[in-house]
Amino acid sequence: MLYHQQRLPTLTDLLRWSERLTELGYTTVRTTALAVPAGLRAETAGFHVIQELVLLEHTDPRHPANSRPPRDLTTRKLVASQYTTASAIDVDAFTEHWGLESRAIADVCAATPRFRARGAGTPLSAYALSGRDAKQGFLQRLAVAPSQQRAGLGSTLVLDSLKWMALWRVQRVLVNTPADNVPALALYEQLGFRRMGERLRVYERELQ
Repeated sequence: MLYHQQRLPTLTDLLRWSERLTELGYTTVRTTALAVPAGLRAETAGFHVIQELVLLEHTDPRHPANSRPPRDLTTRKLVASQYTTASAIDVDAFTEHWGLESRAIADVCAATPRFRARGAGTPLSAYALSGRDAKQGFLQRLAVAPSQQRAGLGSTLVLDSLKWMALWRVQRVLVNTPADNVPALALYEQLGFRRMGERLRVYERELQ
């Protein structure tokens, strides 16, 4: 997510990257979630909006609301050998158009200096990826298999992420979710996240 990016990519950067991807055989390029300044820059390079996201923050991970995990559910470490299973859960939850491949899950884990990958359910039916950079935390991905939704797995994983960040004295946790994902928004707000005024957008461009 380019929400706290130090330097915006220039128009030349975006066009050069697009040309390189074309050379590699790609036909479409999609951005991560972009804040307004980076989004406007992307639009000048021919990208168009395909998804709008609500950005939420939690400013006290030590004291999340409703902090007791439901039904005494627990989480466990998600190891690399389980990324394929996690990817299948992700695709099932978000469809093939938005689901993460196993390689993309590894990329998310590598996106921050420190990360935590946890799974839940027996067999594995939900997972969460969290990252932190100094005092800033990110709930980067949360996916629950549709057949197991509303069983407490999502809230258990979110609480686990907040507890981990609190141990490292993270002061602010960010998460984003599609504006039309009403169940996810309700879950985050129930656990103490608050919507921020700014929304993020995902962009896409056809390559020629």
